[in-house]
Amino acid sequence: MKKLLFLNFLFLSSQSFALDLAKYPIELTSQEGYSVVIAPTKDQKQALVKVTGINHDIDGITFLMDLKPRGSNNAYKFTYDGTERSLISIDKGYRCCSYTLYIPDTRDGIYLAKKEGANPAIVEDLKAQYQQHVNKGTQAELALFNRQKHLKYQQSKIDTANDSVTNQCGLSIKTTIKWDSIDDTLLQTYAVGSFCAQVADEMVNMCKKDIKFKKDIAHFNTINCQFSDKLKLRQNDGVLTFKTSPKAPNQSQFIEAYLLNL
Repeated sequence: MKKLLFLNFLFLSSQSFALDLAKYPIELTSQEGYSVVIAPTKDQKQALVKVTGINHDIDGITFLMDLKPRGSNNAYKFTYDGTERSLISIDKGYRCCSYTLYIPDTRDGIYLAKKEGANPAIVEDLKAQYQQHVNKGTQAELALFNRQKHLKYQQSKIDTANDSVTNQCGLSIKTTIKWDSIDDTLLQTYAVGSFCAQVADEMVNMCKKDIKFKKDIAHFNTINCQFSDKLKLRQNDGVLTFKTSPKAPNQSQFIEAYLLNL
């Protein structure tokens, strides 16, 4: 499947050089020292876009992006890490236009100021750079879902919860999950680590309320987390098996009620 997506990306990328680009690019800068160059098509439906100075995987890479709606505004969008992302939001406003940069994997937008007197030679430079990146497969690789990066991040959420149990309850209880049972779609859709950390998090809350509670959970050493279609919590010797269902409501209350009745 990944190979098919890769080849499809290359095919679509090869069509970029038939694009009828506008003569003048749009040059943008931020107070943080970030630079953005946009070479839109004459029909304003697509553009070649490059961002530099952001210390990110996409830094210095030229992408072919589509101009699509983003809320009440429009945005230049591209596929990164398996998901369509809005990179540059355009608010036409009263005087047209204000631009905001949204770096992948960050939350806050960064205001961009437009430079006057754009150099038309930049358009040809962008086309040449884009061709180089396409030949190397750079954009196609960045478009693919990075499973290992997401596994590492979600595991860190679980590790943090485990450490909190140790610090607050004085017990070594480890939350575990079989990552090979979690497919890419589930990993892309839900915060798997946060879902699995719920039992440990609730243990920490209950130890804060009553330190005597740690005696009730002292015989546990493992929380085995699984994703299921039903919310369940069972114990067997020193193991708590937690089956979390992403769509199940009130999970923290369910866990608290179970732990109170150990």
